[in-house]
Formats: sequence, structure tokens, C-alpha cells
Amino acid sequence: MQRKIKIINIASFSVIFISLIVIFVFLKFPSLLNNSFQIKNVIIEGSEKSNISEIENNVTEFKGNLIGLNFNSIKEIVESSEWVKRASIKKVLPSTLKINVTENDPYAIYFQEGKSFLIDLDGSIITEINLNNYEDDLLFVRGENSPELLEQLIRDISITFPNLTQTLEEVEFIEKRRWNLKLNNKLLVKLPDENIQQSLKNLKQLFEEQEVMESNIIEIDLRIQGRAALKVLDGKINYGIDEI
Repeated sequence: MQRKIKIINIASFSVIFISLIVIFVFLKFPSLLNNSFQIKNVIIEGSEKSNISEIENNVTEFKGNLIGLNFNSIKEIVESSEWVKRASIKKVLPSTLKINVTENDPYAIYFQEGKSFLIDLDGSIITEINLNNYEDDLLFVRGENSPELLEQLIRDISITFPNLTQTLEEVEFIEKRRWNLKLNNKLLVKLPDENIQQSLKNLKQLFEEQEVMESNIIEIDLRIQGRAALKVLDGKINYGIDEI
């Protein structure tokens, strides 16, 4: 037992002694520390659409020593790149910096001042696009402040009338206070300023009880709570639709 304790004590002393020597050497000769943990490799994972070369170039100035590296600064720089939503930084001693990125997922096309932008569902602007060269079929979004409020609108629709999301073609935030919805058959739905979920429930009831999508109705105005004002092409509704 005493022999075992003696061996443990010797091992502990050796570790402490060696550690003190290493610390002394690095303090006495700091250039050794810098040279020992120089960043020689940058590994970027999770990137499909991001510009890897751009990210690597942006972090070039941080290609110093892994010890004491400012991860927050690197994270901010990486997340400023197009398509990058979030980034996590990890050091792999002795000389590797690993960057894992989570990219934005295009949900809609936002129109602003004659320009077109891909945006994520949370309203994050991803990148500007040329609409003439873009082929993906995405929701169109218009109106000031509309990107920031888009997620809540889609959430309300998904909760109260989920089938409606399949027919949405365009949404527009009107006068920074309410939404207009345009469906893929060109039907226009005007939502109120407040109680959107209740209005969507009324709209769902209208769709379920009447063949709205197959009718000649071109506009449903729900801005007055509890009422649906209808506009038709030829002045006469093809199907009998009661006020709701």
C-alpha cells in the first residue's frame, strides 16, 4: 500500500514539475507558444450554398494562435456572409480551426424598391436575386416590414387553415398594419388589422361550405369582423354563399 502511494506521489510530482517547466519555457520564450499553436488549417462544415472561399478569406486575419483566439469575432464575421444563418467555432489543437455553419432556407421572394431578395421564413434576407433567372416556385412577399412579420402570418395560417398555405401565391403587408393574400387562382383575400386567426377560421368555414376556388369570386374582404364581403366577376355569384 505504501509502495502504491509512493508511486502516485512521484507521478503527481513529475506531472507538476513538467507542467511548471512548460509554463516557464512559454513565459520565457513566448514565440514558442505562438509557433506551437499557429492556425494552419481551416475546416468549414455544413456549407452547401455558402461561398467557402469568401469565408476562409474573411477569417484570414485571425490565422494566428489558437490559444486566446477571439471566437465571437470570428463567429460574427462568418455569420455576415450570405446564406450563413448561424456559425459555431471550435479549435482542434494543435493547429486546426473548425467552423460549422447552418445555412438559411429560402422560403419566399421579397420585393423592395424594384429589387428581389430571397428571405428565410423568419424574415432574414439571404441574398439579392435576378427574378428572371430564378426558377424555384416561392411565395412572393411585398410591403414595408413584411419580412419581419411573415413568420407570424404563416404560423396563424398553419394553425387555423393549413390547407391555405398550399394555394398562397403572394402576400402583401398593407400600410404597415394588415395583410392581403393572393391565391394561385388570383383570388384576393383581405385580412383585418386584428383577430387574424378568427378571420382565417371564418375563411376556412367559407371554403369548406362553398366551392370558393371553383366559383367566380375574385375577392373576399374580411376586414369587418364576422362578415365576408364578396366581389365577383359578373355581378352574380355562381354559388349561394351566405354571410358568415
